[in-house]
Amino acid sequence: MRGIILILTVLINLSLFAQQEPTFTQYYNNDMAINPAISGSKTYNSLTMLTRQQWLGFEGAPLSTNISYHGALNNRSAMGGYLMFDKATPALQANLHLNYAYHIPLNYDKVNLSFGLGAKFMYYNLDFKPEDLPPGVDPAYSASSYDNTLGDASAGTYLYGKNFYLGFSASNIFESSFNTAIGSSLVSNKVFKNYYGMGAYRFNIMNNDWELEPSFLLRKMALHNNVTDLTTRIIYLKDTWGGLTYRTDGTLAFGFGFGKNNMHFSYSYDHTFAGDIMQYTYGTHEIGIAFRFETLATQRHIGFWSY
Repeated sequence: MRGIILILTVLINLSLFAQQEPTFTQYYNNDMAINPAISGSKTYNSLTMLTRQQWLGFEGAPLSTNISYHGALNNRSAMGGYLMFDKATPALQANLHLNYAYHIPLNYDKVNLSFGLGAKFMYYNLDFKPEDLPPGVDPAYSASSYDNTLGDASAGTYLYGKNFYLGFSASNIFESSFNTAIGSSLVSNKVFKNYYGMGAYRFNIMNNDWELEPSFLLRKMALHNNVTDLTTRIIYLKDTWGGLTYRTDGTLAFGFGFGKNNMHFSYSYDHTFAGDIMQYTYGTHEIGIAFRFETLATQRHIGFWSY
């Protein structure tokens, strides 16, 4: 029964909300996937893998994976990209995103400003059996499945220094359509624009070993209420941290991470306190692994932000 409820929920969301991009709690560990201007803002090339299992306990619950890489080409230019896979039975989405960023030093306490553009290639698949649907004829699901491939773009800007960052970005700028609109539906089957605002400041609270980092991520999505993540992390020696996140949709999350040499591991757990779904799930789990690679270009680059 849980699987049928989830299938119906996902099908309704596909029709009404145009299948928005998946949300990751650890935005602070994979921020380049949100804003293309972040590409190359570190003092190393970053390879990050995040996997998110949502609503554990539901059959066919959403499973999202993001693999990203970015780094400097020289002291001003940088490139990056990510591959995202999102499976929520009976829907599947896969994205390939390629970014370019240009960084400008502002000559003020080593503060830099970057601009980024991204090209996005998306694959959508909806695969279900007629017996999965309730009785009756629904023109939105007249066939058992469909596939579609389309492209879109993103853009962003990013102001950052050694102890802070502030950014704004937009994705799905062209609002490409992934399926023909159904009959007299008021909502077209297109990917709507998403807007993101993000910021953080890192305070030194004990010598140079312990730091406090409050941060936020604001998401503005068409046909959805705005959602903001408010996060506070305590960081020890740059690589070891623990933190709490409050999401304004009624979700609370905690996470931790630690690193050794050039590898970093992180984990977060989300639990929602809003809606009826909370009594049927075991929460949402997210695991991340990141690798750092130093090159001659990163040593010459103007970026210096790290974990």
